[in-house]
Amino acid sequence: MKGWKVFGFIGVLVFGAMLALPPTIQAQTKTVVWNLPHVAAPTYYHTINFKAFAEKLKEKSKGRMEIRVHPASSLYPPMELIPAVVEGRVELAPVLSAYLVDLFLPMGVLELPFMTSSMDEHRAAAEKLRPFFAEQFARKGLILMTIHTWPSQQLYSTKRAIAKVEDWKGTKVRIYGAETAELTKALGGAPVNIPFGEVYTALQRGVVEAAITSATNAEPMKFFEVTKYLNYWNINGASIEFLGVNKKAWDALLPDVRDAFAASLKEVRFEDKEWEDAQSWDAKAKKRVQELGMTVVEIPQAEIETARKMAKASWDVWLKRTGADGKKALELAMKALGR
Repeated sequence: MKGWKVFGFIGVLVFGAMLALPPTIQAQTKTVVWNLPHVAAPTYYHTINFKAFAEKLKEKSKGRMEIRVHPASSLYPPMELIPAVVEGRVELAPVLSAYLVDLFLPMGVLELPFMTSSMDEHRAAAEKLRPFFAEQFARKGLILMTIHTWPSQQLYSTKRAIAKVEDWKGTKVRIYGAETAELTKALGGAPVNIPFGEVYTALQRGVVEAAITSATNAEPMKFFEVTKYLNYWNINGASIEFLGVNKKAWDALLPDVRDAFAASLKEVRFEDKEWEDAQSWDAKAKKRVQELGMTVVEIPQAEIETARKMAKASWDVWLKRTGADGKKALELAMKALGR
């Protein structure tokens, strides 16, 4: 009997010690599963790269952590991505510059119309602004993991080419966010805010006559079926998206799992791969859309310069909305761009 009493006493001590362990250690005896929602199509390079990262993380964490990628807005619609990760409904999510809400609006400084003219210029400036971006995230309980990108932003049109500033007048244009809305208004167009997943239908039904998005979406989203022209205005040299992780979720991970997360991003060259893919996909898309029957319209530089001057009105609206943070962001951006 004494032996059983000793055994029982030891059992109580062990059980008590287990209860005393931090919840993190107890929870991670099982596989930790995080969900990552995205707007990109299953075959788009964002989805491909995120899945490669997820596979590497599962390997490096020895199966203790998995990330499930949900493409094509299958988990949340575009405008819900940011609230979902800030509120902790998902553990990590892309924060797209195209869908920045007021709490992150200053982070869209490089996406101001005609701020940059090439992807290389955009990335170099973004890297210099990384501390500013991280600070903005931290204020809302997020950790900045990566800065990556969508390709350059162009203008699709259904019935006619939009090759001059005057061609924008009266045109109903699909926009995303306040900046492209203000740009469209400054050029005389009528902005219509349409989520990415609904652009095809809006073009097909004539809800809009044109749409701002990247050339690389022509084939995977089948925009070539409902538009005839791709007008190369080069509204942005790139369109950044940030990978944000909810800090509470991050802090709940064991240190070695956090290390595996960071190491996995590095081993799959996630950021470099994203920028490289954006470059190569952009170049291929310009050729591919013509094979699909679309007409590529090269915009005269004089028209782009005129549009750039008119677009400054949208910058002023952005500055009023973003206040001191926006002013700081613009100063940092101008310094980064050597202006």
